[in-house]
Amino acid sequence: MKPSFEPLVLKSHPGVGDVHPLQPLYRAVEVRLMESADIEGKVVYAGPGAGPGLKSWEVVEAFVVRPAA
Repeated sequence: MKPSFEPLVLKSHPGVGDVHPLQPLYRAVEVRLMESADIEGKVVYAGPGAGPGLKSWEVVEAFVVRPAA
């Protein structure tokens, strides 16, 4: 899986263990909040991949939070 070109739009801040909104086999393993005008943070998702110790199964996504209307 490749990162999205645009930040993910989420209903709430992601937490460790949360499922990727577009790839249900990927789960958040790290969440970093940022102070940026464009994005609120980055989340590292991990999923099925090539094996232990290899980073090919991780993807880093930027995210913003938009509360549900």
